[in-house]
Amino acid sequence: MTKNKLKIMKNLAFLLLLILSGNCALANDGAFFAKGNQLIPISETDISVKKEILTLKKIQNKYIEVTVYYEFFNPKEAKNLTVGFEAFSPEGDVDGAPKNGQHPYMRNFTVELNNQKLKYNIAYVSDSLYNNAGKIKAIDLKKFEGNKSGNYVDFFYVYHFVAHFKKGLNIIKHTYKYDVSGSIDYNYDFEYALSPARRWGNKQIDDFTLIIDNGDFETFFINKTFFKTANEWKIDGVGKTENVKGTPNSFIEKDALKFHIQKGKIIFKKINFKPDGDLFVYAQNILGFEDLSYLPYSYYQAENIAKPENDLQRKILKNLPFARRGYVFQNPELKTYFENLDWYIPDPKYIPDLNSLTPEEKKWYEKWK
Repeated sequence: MTKNKLKIMKNLAFLLLLILSGNCALANDGAFFAKGNQLIPISETDISVKKEILTLKKIQNKYIEVTVYYEFFNPKEAKNLTVGFEAFSPEGDVDGAPKNGQHPYMRNFTVELNNQKLKYNIAYVSDSLYNNAGKIKAIDLKKFEGNKSGNYVDFFYVYHFVAHFKKGLNIIKHTYKYDVSGSIDYNYDFEYALSPARRWGNKQIDDFTLIIDNGDFETFFINKTFFKTANEWKIDGVGKTENVKGTPNSFIEKDALKFHIQKGKIIFKKINFKPDGDLFVYAQNILGFEDLSYLPYSYYQAENIAKPENDLQRKILKNLPFARRGYVFQNPELKTYFENLDWYIPDPKYIPDLNSLTPEEKKWYEKWK
């Protein structure tokens, strides 16, 4: 059998596998574990959010580390207020049952108000109308007749605590971790609900900063739900952006900004921020091409890269770590190849150094040398 026929048969087999896996996983082709959310007042209040610094750090495609700094202003006399954190239940290839009474995919939840650590409780609620005259209307899972475990459960979690807001400025520091979601299309995705911040007295965040640290050599997307242009973002490091038009029923359904970050983090700042949309960050699963017409930027996509079929392809793979760092190639074929990749950022000052590569990259280089 000829090489071309073998390649055709291989592609047909792969296509059939995708079709079969798509049919089998139609209702459950991924896992939504959790998403981040704002602290909200359980009842109406005139306390306002003067400042918020929200930091999201992705750790090895496994979980998101959330750190939030709030400055609240209470214009009246000191008072106690019940404050909550809505943690929506997981769905898909998951088990939504509570783990030790808590959300099964959230951990290390802490709240500190004016340098004092606060205790919190967890309530299970069955709908968004759980606020009953300023108190939380919880359900008893032992008596609850809906789904309490499995891929989909009929309740979600409210982490709540009583906060003593003194008159004037109050500072809250808030942390937690939650697992990164994923699916057939998304290598990872994570969400953060920004709009609930408008439930405070001023219906906005006077001074808002969002910091996202996805790690080095990363390509990812952010939907244009709460911003319009790339100019609203700052890259604190080395990277670039490109606008992507959304197409219904495709991988990118909404207009998005695509980030290629070689090193550093991205920062969004807004004064008088009235979020009318929420944060959605995601990275695409890229399957290796037979002809290596495209190489992914991100390390975790390396397993999807096809094996080389000739000397040029072997050279391309060998030099991938240096291309990621912006090496300007003298070889015309390598130069043309890497300049056509969307993530490539040439750096004339960069000099290749094997010792500066990670242990995994050194193995990669030796493998294709």
